[in-house]
Amino acid sequence: MNIWRILDIDPTEDISTIKKAYAKKLKMHHPEDDPEGYQQLRETYDRAIKMAKQREKIPKAEVTFTADTEAPVQTEEDTPVLTVQRRLSFQHIDATLDRNNPVEQIDTFMEQVKALYDDFPSRINPENWTKLLRSDLVWNIHQSRIVSDRLFHFLHEHHHLPKSVWLILEDGFQWRELIQKPFYMDKHSKKFCQYYLKQLDEPGLRFDTLLAATHLDRDKFLSYRDAAYQALKENQLEQASNSLNAAIALFADDPELLRLQGEYCQRIGDPDGALDAYSRIISIQPDDIDSYLARAYIWYHKQHVTEAQKECEYILSQLPNHPEALSLLGKCELKLGKAAQAKVTFEKLLAASPHDYEALILLTQIRGNMLKQVKKLPAKDRKHALQQLTSELGERKGLNKQIKPAIHFQVAVATVALALIMLFQSLLYNVYVDHTKSTPISNVELHQNGLVKLSSPEALKQIGPNQFVQAKLTNLRNLNIYQYTKTDKDGNSYTTYENYLTLNETGDIRKITPSGYVKIGYLGDTPILVITKYSTIEIEKTGILEFEMGQIIDIPPKVLVDTKNMLQHLELTPLFDFNKLNQNQMIEVKYLTIPTVPSPSPPLAIYFYGLILLVLCRFFFGSLYKLYIITRFY
Repeated sequence: MNIWRILDIDPTEDISTIKKAYAKKLKMHHPEDDPEGYQQLRETYDRAIKMAKQREKIPKAEVTFTADTEAPVQTEEDTPVLTVQRRLSFQHIDATLDRNNPVEQIDTFMEQVKALYDDFPSRINPENWTKLLRSDLVWNIHQSRIVSDRLFHFLHEHHHLPKSVWLILEDGFQWRELIQKPFYMDKHSKKFCQYYLKQLDEPGLRFDTLLAATHLDRDKFLSYRDAAYQALKENQLEQASNSLNAAIALFADDPELLRLQGEYCQRIGDPDGALDAYSRIISIQPDDIDSYLARAYIWYHKQHVTEAQKECEYILSQLPNHPEALSLLGKCELKLGKAAQAKVTFEKLLAASPHDYEALILLTQIRGNMLKQVKKLPAKDRKHALQQLTSELGERKGLNKQIKPAIHFQVAVATVALALIMLFQSLLYNVYVDHTKSTPISNVELHQNGLVKLSSPEALKQIGPNQFVQAKLTNLRNLNIYQYTKTDKDGNSYTTYENYLTLNETGDIRKITPSGYVKIGYLGDTPILVITKYSTIEIEKTGILEFEMGQIIDIPPKVLVDTKNMLQHLELTPLFDFNKLNQNQMIEVKYLTIPTVPSPSPPLAIYFYGLILLVLCRFFFGSLYKLYIITRFY
């Protein structure tokens, strides 16, 4: 049996590599699903670990591994195998455990975890956790679940660890996958599970900055600092302020805390406070480039361009190709009127970052402005000046090679943005029409023409189609004539009307969903037709329909025919004289004014699509502007 082939790794003496290979194979040979495969894998793992440990005790010159060997080959036959009793520590615990007592093993392991956590310098050292997790107890399939659960529970109350340690723990226990399972989330605090995922996915803060603070209650300080960090991420500025002040009261010289303080000050519009925070970081850590850059941006936005320039120049003295410092320096030089220096700076930036389109746009603009100034000179001086400027600017070939991809990129961005704008505009239009029951053009007409309050039949005759009106009808009756939407073979929708009798004969009465109901009522002493989108108990009881907005539409001929038939069928002719009916116009009711049917509030989809459209428009017009700048002097 070739143990390395079973583990699917090359022969090695690295215990960590063996354990990772074992963990990977264990997923394929679970003891409950494949007991024979698991038994073989476990025996293979034990032999590989034993060989690796024996190899550690023998001088390297005396032992070699080959792909076909399953035990170390010794160059001297009489070399004894030494057994050394190890001292119990958080790094090595296996040798002293009673292997016949799993409870004692796990308790001892957790004591080592606590000892490691309580010693802050050791706690923040990833190597110590790596050594701790090499314990056979962690890799024992029968005990690892209990170990995993107890350690995860321990971390509920002891969770101030650097990200590097969280990643080591995730690599050993795969808690991310377990957290997704409902039973695990119920068993453990949902809040802590979310906290754990954040530690894996977010940048995190440094812990080594607290090593010198020996008399500090570090866990208390870290609780406040972490609370401030989370509050800033969620833009809860009041909570961030409280946590920052509490942390500063304990220890004011932590660079990470000062960085959070600087961010907080910028959020609340206190650039001077932010400058003080970043300056304090630099006094503690003179080589903190990020703080110099933060100060440079603050100076720049405060219009202190010279100070911003000095900060950038210092950064570049340490890191000559720092892209952000080069970009900001070029902008400072432009504001100070040093176009030639800015040109050199942006060229250097493009050499290091060829796809920095902002630098490319600014550089193109600088060259164009220089040429425009020269072309304004008198003819006798222009030729010589152009030659001199061309010599200074250099050939355009190198710049053209960078401009063409930039043009293609901006065209692609504008095209995609325009396509998405059309898509979301269509979605927004459909939602708007569904909500308002009218098109945007109709609503524009409403605002232009105003809302007419109908008080008499004569006023209705003087109003043209599509006008919006308010009215109150009496003696309202349902005609059992339905408005609904159909789709033709080409997928185009259209509005049609049908009465109850016809639908009942064809059997379609239960197959359609009406979009409106045709009714008849009196406006003054004249019967008129209206279309409502719904019926209410109050209307049926009182026969009164009062609406705050309706739209005048022409009566389709079929509606007139159906109205005459349904008046006779429903025996309503004594109440409504068909000959007195307004046979030219009817009203499509939009919104009622009765309390039980309030005007519906706009759906969230309108806000969502509208917001996306604004963002897309910004991208689209931003790309067009960049194209204009790039091609202006191309």
